[in-house]
Amino acid sequence: MRSLPMCAAWLILTGACLALLSVRTNPLEILFLLLLTIYGMQAFIAEALGICVSKKSISFPRRSISGLPFLVLWRARIKCADIDQMSSRPRVRVRVEKSTGERLRLDFPSRQARLRFFQLVKRADPWISIYGLSATPSSRS
Repeated sequence: MRSLPMCAAWLILTGACLALLSVRTNPLEILFLLLLTIYGMQAFIAEALGICVSKKSISFPRRSISGLPFLVLWRARIKCADIDQMSSRPRVRVRVEKSTGERLRLDFPSRQARLRFFQLVKRADPWISIYGLSATPSSRS
């Protein structure tokens, strides 16, 4: 489950930086563009991998500030056992609440992707409570 618009934005940014690198001669500009190119490539890879669900964990692009989608610093991974509950939010968002009280926000490209994510999470760990998906959420014992 990846965001194709974000992947495209990162590819465009990285391509523009590479194009500018070929015409710049100032060492400071070259250094800045190299750093921006490396940042753009890591963000593209993080976005291209999308949100991955396995039997033991969920990994997703790590956004430093939830309101700014362009601040991506590689990926974050949380264990399914550490998740207390999930809830569906407006505009294809999901809030994940960990047993430590920490809250994370995941954004999905579509409603279908969000529903598919919930199905995969339920398959990985049926004890995770998911609210806003059905009328009767399950609870962890």
